[in-house]
Amino acid sequence: MKNWIDQINNISAHFAAYLFFAIGLIIAYEVGARYLFNMPTIWVEEVSRVLQLWGCYLSMGWALRKRKMIRISILLERLSNKPAKFAELLSIVIIALFSVITIYYASVITLESIAIDRHTSSMLGLPAWMFDASIVVGFFLLLLQCMVEFIRTCQQQQISFKTEHDI
Repeated sequence: MKNWIDQINNISAHFAAYLFFAIGLIIAYEVGARYLFNMPTIWVEEVSRVLQLWGCYLSMGWALRKRKMIRISILLERLSNKPAKFAELLSIVIIALFSVITIYYASVITLESIAIDRHTSSMLGLPAWMFDASIVVGFFLLLLQCMVEFIRTCQQQQISFKTEHDI
């Protein structure tokens, strides 16, 4: 099951990367349409917002798995193995609890958006559930990954908070 959840989050993160690429393309199109042809569009801003939300939320599970979330490790690096493992498990539990709460409230809002047929107030008028559902899906994927990471952390012999810098 761990591999299955890892695979889902890996696929969703790759899909999110394509969404960000698509955002770049449609914004470039808008710039060209607006400044070269003096014909701005009504859809680019809102569509890019939807894609950005989905891209961010779809990649949260992957970010947890790769430990790419923001972490203050100056104190954690000095911990021995048992306290380090406890700190890691505690942080995963807190993320999972936050995910459960977010899924609940975002689901309520999404269902309400569908029930009352709520739309954005822009000229495009997209259904609000398109925005709201990204939160539910993203935090559900994050919750699944929390469960996997909790099991993984329990099975690990050594916990390390050493940071490597990508930049």
